[in-house]
Amino acid sequence: MSSVTYKPATLNDAELASDVMTAAYPSLPQDPVLIRYHWENPRLGYAYMRFLAYRDGRAIAFVGSVHAPWEKLPDRNCEVEVWLDKAEHTGEMLESMYRWIEAKAVAGGAKLLFSYCGEDEPDLLAVHEALGYERARADKVWELNLTSRGADLVKEASEARGRMESQGIRMLTVDAWGDPRATHKLFDLNMRTVQDVPHTLAIVPEQYEDFETRLRTPDRRLDRYWVALDGERAVALSYLRFPPVRGKIWTGFTCTDPEYRGRGIARAVKLQGLAQAVELGVREVFTDNDAENAPMLHINETLGYVRRPGFVEHHKRVESKGA
Repeated sequence: MSSVTYKPATLNDAELASDVMTAAYPSLPQDPVLIRYHWENPRLGYAYMRFLAYRDGRAIAFVGSVHAPWEKLPDRNCEVEVWLDKAEHTGEMLESMYRWIEAKAVAGGAKLLFSYCGEDEPDLLAVHEALGYERARADKVWELNLTSRGADLVKEASEARGRMESQGIRMLTVDAWGDPRATHKLFDLNMRTVQDVPHTLAIVPEQYEDFETRLRTPDRRLDRYWVALDGERAVALSYLRFPPVRGKIWTGFTCTDPEYRGRGIARAVKLQGLAQAVELGVREVFTDNDAENAPMLHINETLGYVRRPGFVEHHKRVESKGA
């Protein structure tokens, strides 16, 4: 077997990286425009390593790592990822690539490595076990067929809008909001709710500049980004992510202000985005939720979502060489 070489990935490699990542997990296509945007706009203070692996002159894998500033991470946790073209899959190849990026992460000061793979990726599940990773969390994935459920969802969305209006809650898209402080209000709502997502590792509070950048990501359209308002206070939001080139349409985030929970607002605002997708001719949408996020799992079930293979989060304690 010919040897593998690793080369740092540059902005000009974003499209190639997206192709390799898509070949690694075809059921989750990666969009080249989004990959480049994220590479062009790194989160403030975060450390990234990105490489393409080549064999016989052909790119066969994307390998990388990322972590927030160490001072914000009590566990000094660092994500490592290996996207190996399925045509090249062997346990030996996967293991060698993980060991390669693990070594770089540990040399950089990581004390805990974490990595994700699909429940339907037996090769990767086996490699994580062989390398000493432990399953930490599970992420459930759901698919909603808008072709069969469309008419019902549009009706439910209209009824939900009426119920919300009777409570003094308006629902509209961000582009129709017209509030000069809309971005700041959405950021504040995000900050009030994101820590409620079930987690094991620390969720590092996002800086406003990063949130603003993320709001402009090419798959987030403000005319498809829904917000629920009590007066001019943002109390809930939900949006779908529409990849510009290729990929699935996913729920980006749905949340409700803690003071407004228990009133059906999250379900109502999520319905507005789904009804809009029906009207746009979208056939199916996907969403994922932590296995312990009971409220959102319940909403998915009542809306008619069907389970699909999800993702497993793996953790591995390591001895840091760079701390």
